[in-house]
Amino acid sequence: MYYAEAGNISVSGIQRVIANLVTYRKFSPHEIVPVMLERHARDICKIDVDLFQNLVEALQSGQHDKKHIQSLEAVARKSISPVTPSAGDIFVMAGAFWVYDDYDFLKRLRENGLKIALFVHDLIQIRNPEYVATVATNRFEETFLDVLAEVTLLLTNSDYVRDDVKDYIHTKLQLDIPVESIKLPTELPHIEYTYENVRPELIDIAKKNYVLYVSTIEIRKNHILLLKIWEKLLRDKNIEVPPLVFVGKWGWEIAELEAFIETCGGLGKWLFIFNNISDEELSYLYKNCLLTAYTSFAEGWGLPVGESLAYGKPCIASDTTSIPEVGGNCVEYIDPNDFEKTYEVFRSLFSDYGRIQILEENVRKNFKIRTWKNYCTEFYSNISRHLESKAYISRDGNYVYSPDEIYFYGYDDISEQSRKGGELITARMTRVHGWHRLENWGGWAAGPKATLHLPTKLPQGQKISIFIRIQSAPSREKMWLSCNGGGEDFSYGYVSTTPAFINFDGVVGKNGTILISLDSTPVPLIDGSYSFVHVGISAIGFVAADDSNAYVKFLGKVLNETPKKISATISQDSFDSQQVSPFLFRILLGKAENPEPLIGTFEKLVDKVSLFAARRSARNRKWAKAEKYYASMLRRYLNRPRILIQYGHVLKEQGLYDAASMVYRQVMKLDPENKDARHHFSTVQHLRKK
Repeated sequence: MYYAEAGNISVSGIQRVIANLVTYRKFSPHEIVPVMLERHARDICKIDVDLFQNLVEALQSGQHDKKHIQSLEAVARKSISPVTPSAGDIFVMAGAFWVYDDYDFLKRLRENGLKIALFVHDLIQIRNPEYVATVATNRFEETFLDVLAEVTLLLTNSDYVRDDVKDYIHTKLQLDIPVESIKLPTELPHIEYTYENVRPELIDIAKKNYVLYVSTIEIRKNHILLLKIWEKLLRDKNIEVPPLVFVGKWGWEIAELEAFIETCGGLGKWLFIFNNISDEELSYLYKNCLLTAYTSFAEGWGLPVGESLAYGKPCIASDTTSIPEVGGNCVEYIDPNDFEKTYEVFRSLFSDYGRIQILEENVRKNFKIRTWKNYCTEFYSNISRHLESKAYISRDGNYVYSPDEIYFYGYDDISEQSRKGGELITARMTRVHGWHRLENWGGWAAGPKATLHLPTKLPQGQKISIFIRIQSAPSREKMWLSCNGGGEDFSYGYVSTTPAFINFDGVVGKNGTILISLDSTPVPLIDGSYSFVHVGISAIGFVAADDSNAYVKFLGKVLNETPKKISATISQDSFDSQQVSPFLFRILLGKAENPEPLIGTFEKLVDKVSLFAARRSARNRKWAKAEKYYASMLRRYLNRPRILIQYGHVLKEQGLYDAASMVYRQVMKLDPENKDARHHFSTVQHLRKK
């Protein structure tokens, strides 16, 4: 629906899957209800299936303009109405699952007895981050972890992705969720094109032989390999080298490719690039090409390889990831990292065009088209088997939490953990009731009583010590907090705006669950995203109360996870020797919170050390280290212009111009006459434009 609303006039990979699942819904023995969620993902709405089918058919035809598609989408949208799934249903996510703001709705579905299935197209964002924008990698992994906390079945589009997903969920999450492979079809759209609407320049190209490469034009697809090979082939006057035709939208990380295209001088001569062509024109290019190429480094499936073979055209494709599953023995494979051997493959083909005819004959004889009917039948069979299975599935979710570990809530924590390696279990889906959506740092409670639920393998009645990193929003009003972890109420008192761990006793409940209640008073939120918020949380952990060695060791972990201004100035040897004073523990854990807005002697000392360390790091041009120290001070002194300016400097030196601009803007708000801030702001704006 969002795809059509945005003005797209034909289906791409993910949309084609959903379109056909709706079209072939009769192959399921169960009722199939198309549903949609708004971006906030709170309410699930069903859509009139006939109106939605009209939209699907129009998109699949590729023969309608933007206005017509949007009008069909608008009509279908008017038909939506809330639907309440019930126990015994299954909720299936077959598309771009990473688009929602939060995934609490999945937790509610599982708690209500539903099964949840997810179709995974690939893990390229995680496994091959060098080919994807960092923001996309982070977003994909963050949402994938949230969804994996609740799904009961995983489906993939190839055996390669199936094995990759199995490895990921086992090594990173210690999960054992069933994963099934359902290979995508290679069937072409059932449309009889007249080719009357093909533009003249494509007709001119098709008068001669040419090699076609269909894909998004981005670093992962490895177009530059073909350009370098063609440049070398053209120097050999003894062979007839056909032109190269690229079809696809411009994607990510293409500066090197664009520079090569400009310097090679082939554009319009032996290289032709088309970014916006219709399905009819694409069909025309496939039908008239000599052969196709597909030199991608990594794929979840590799649909253009199957399309080429379905048109009866030979394909020279990479032997990596899932591509051999698509092409089988009907493709000539190359190593996308081996220039010389790939060059020899193309040189030998263009030296003897008879070899291309042999490849084409092999395709005609041996390639078997896999239809959408086959695919949807297999898809719904897998769903039905899972839905009808009597195997016990807990309503608590998939993650099991262990003592002596710290688990995080914020988006930034996930990317940091991912860089470090190791397990990636988060605490994000432990929130049960009374919470706003999560943010980069963690999340605010939405009401006076917010609850957390941590499944464990501990015995019922086990006494534990619970640690939660909390904070209040900056406000003139004070936030009061009391807690309960299954035992006695713990009245903490006033909550600081500085993130700090608090510690209170708890007891493991029924079935090994830890149920935590946080009762806090509201304060207004300055940025206006919410009128009022209650206590904020960013990390949680627990340890057996009767294990003193584990307790002290865990305290060391906790102190390392408190704001860096503290852990960076305390010797780690003291943790190992277990000689830390109880008073110091209280200070570092936030238990000595002063209800008066005063800074204690110890905190002043830490701030002086942090300021000294920040300045020393900056003098030594260790900008990232200096940033950490300045940031630690700004958690307490957010509106100190002098510290803000220094913080802006270290951001600027790291090339973080957007962030530095925001810092200098804040200084100018606080001190409009600050010439230093204005000067540096202008400099950064100039650097941003460059």
